[in-house]
Amino acid sequence: MNKVRLGIIGYGNMGSGHTKNIYKGKCPEIALTAIADINPERLELARQHAAEANMPCPTLFDNASAMMDSGLCDAILVAVPHYDHPRYVIEALEKGLHAMSEKPAGVYTKQVREMMAVADQHPELTFGMMFNQRTNCVYRKMREILQSGELGQI
Repeated sequence: MNKVRLGIIGYGNMGSGHTKNIYKGKCPEIALTAIADINPERLELARQHAAEANMPCPTLFDNASAMMDSGLCDAILVAVPHYDHPRYVIEALEKGLHAMSEKPAGVYTKQVREMMAVADQHPELTFGMMFNQRTNCVYRKMREILQSGELGQI
């Protein structure tokens, strides 16, 4: 199986959480190849997490643009403060990278519309939003019931 080479932008709560799930084997189709964060302490934490998981450390960058230009990633996951979600998604898509962003899409409607317009210009790429509760078994079952029509048309 060819794995998707993933770069994570932002190694805070969500970025480190996704990394740990990858290290635990919960995403076997993903190869974590790069992590970018402007905070050197967070990059050191990424190094520590790789060592603790007995995994090779991804290439670490102090600049998201440099990471996206490195050729190490097929896709990026944006896990930075909300204001910067559209900026990094747009940059990734314009560089030919698939993009997944943590919620929310952004803070300002104009930025989100710009991001969606760029996504529309790149139908060859996948762009998605991460809604962490979508994998909760309760919500998955609820979706299954709704899609089955068991309760009638919604």
